[in-house]
Amino acid sequence: MDENYKHDVAISFARADRSIALCIYLALKLKTPESEAYYYPNKQAEMIGRNLKNELKEIYRHKSKYVILIVSKDYVNKNNEFVQTEINAFMPRYLMEKSVYIIPIIVDGTDVKKVHEELEGITTFAWDYNPEKLATLIHELLCNLERKSDELPIAEGEKQSDKIIINNSSFDKSPIITDGGTININY
Repeated sequence: MDENYKHDVAISFARADRSIALCIYLALKLKTPESEAYYYPNKQAEMIGRNLKNELKEIYRHKSKYVILIVSKDYVNKNNEFVQTEINAFMPRYLMEKSVYIIPIIVDGTDVKKVHEELEGITTFAWDYNPEKLATLIHELLCNLERKSDELPIAEGEKQSDKIIINNSSFDKSPIITDGGTININY
């Protein structure tokens, strides 16, 4: 883990999607036991007596190298106070750094733009009830993300291969590119 961060990854999710977040958390811990993942239900004891909103702001903006978003209709509900706190924490960093930092997992077809309009075009991953495959993909991202995806342009006259490369990680699956330009890799 990068010493500048307390957590390699933090998982942001709505209460209704807690079982999905738990599956991803457990799969990540099995795949990369040395990694430090922030999953709120496992950190409740650390939060006792603290201002949870302030702690969440720190975790999602400054203390986590990457943030996994479990995007669903429940996640984008503006009445979900803690999810909104997390979104308000990670979006300024995302907008300022313009680097790979957010990993959206789409659960029920909810458009990632409903989280924040500036996320239009970000690479998303479809939840297919296989946390092991997702953990493998995230493990690859955690190990290989060092350059921005826009540093890998296709030269004029070159053909794009059947593989997709995102920041030095190669995937054999064919991407689905939505009208908004979002790449969805369905595993």
